[in-house]
Amino acid sequence: MTDLTYPTLDLFVYALKTSLNTTDTQTKNYKAAFLAQLPPNTQISDPDIEIEYLELIPDKVVDFISHNKTLQGYYYPVRLNDTYGLQIDCSINNQTEPQATKNFAILKDEIEQKINKELVIIGKTWMLSGWLPENSSQNPEDIAKDCYDALFKDALWQPERGNFLGGKIFELWRSENTNNHLNNTEHHVIIAIYPHRESAEKAAEFYKHWMGLLFYRSKITWAYWQSRVVKESLLNHYKRIEENRRVSDQINYQIEKQKVTTSNQILNKIDNILQQYTIDLLNLSFQKQIIDINLSNYQIRLTLFKQKADENNQLDFLDKFSDIATKKYLPQIGKDIENMQLGLQLLENTINVTRSRIEVEKAERDRNFQELVAVAGSVIATASLLQSPAKDFCSKESMKDIFPKIPYFCDYPFSFSLAIALITGFTVWWLRKLWRS
Repeated sequence: MTDLTYPTLDLFVYALKTSLNTTDTQTKNYKAAFLAQLPPNTQISDPDIEIEYLELIPDKVVDFISHNKTLQGYYYPVRLNDTYGLQIDCSINNQTEPQATKNFAILKDEIEQKINKELVIIGKTWMLSGWLPENSSQNPEDIAKDCYDALFKDALWQPERGNFLGGKIFELWRSENTNNHLNNTEHHVIIAIYPHRESAEKAAEFYKHWMGLLFYRSKITWAYWQSRVVKESLLNHYKRIEENRRVSDQINYQIEKQKVTTSNQILNKIDNILQQYTIDLLNLSFQKQIIDINLSNYQIRLTLFKQKADENNQLDFLDKFSDIATKKYLPQIGKDIENMQLGLQLLENTINVTRSRIEVEKAERDRNFQELVAVAGSVIATASLLQSPAKDFCSKESMKDIFPKIPYFCDYPFSFSLAIALITGFTVWWLRKLWRS
């Protein structure tokens, strides 16, 4: 069994205070959810000012309240620009007797009971720490692995390693997805095994620096994950437009009115989807900017962190995240933006083709209507012009002797006039058709 003196578990959790499209109601809800993390009646001071780092409680921390009297700890709430940050510290209230590493599971359960389910978390980090019993011969990595196994069953042990204040420090992370896309975060764990109490107490002075460093890391991973969500949304928009385009190609061309109406409906659908596509494309660029800004801040904060820890510490493993953001996250989003912009051009072409088709269909329908008016007009005009002369013609006695073989001509002059008008109308239609061709 591996033991550790004064096992301490800290959860650094970051939650939204506001965002680009947040309403006043949402902002109030975010604040209420964050306050629910703290003990009842806790008062915070959070002026409406833009500030990089603000401690929200005058005394900086507030005691962690637990029904388990063997536990102790505190809350340390801050605001970092547009984000709330909270450190929840919980430890075994015994700094003399070594404790079994499995007790970390008790600490984790205690902290998780305090987490408000309504909190919109953008990132979190579990930090486990303690110091070796006096004259211990245990391997610090073996102890660290047992600590990790106590919290995360069946987890793969593949840590990054370093030295910190004379102790051994280990870092592990992986993606952690949930059904609620707002609460998809990174599984991030840091384990520090110190050689003695003095180094552990000195390490406690770095909590504020960890708070800032881990905040920028959380913002980067959050923005990257959001970019994946936006990319998926863009692909779905594109598929929907392609489906509407295929429907447009299969329109029944035999019914002209239905043809134009259906094309207009499809065009409206495509226009609406295209608007959403454009918004998502801007959002994708926005996430890239978030990563750019916070990556720069992460690198600056890490440099200051190393300077405070002095050159005897080995913290280069923290640079690997910066490399991942630089070599993977940013190029990936940049490539996605290029591809989606190309997709936008194709979609705009689809709209132009559909719109042109509608204009052609409208022009064809108008031309057919004009043909109908022209033919009908010639028929009516011819019939009207012939009816009266036909009556006059038949009323003359001399004409009756001339057309003895056409007895119905004079009996039904309108019918014969209409027949001649129809022949005239057909002739007009045929001549107009020859002229168009």
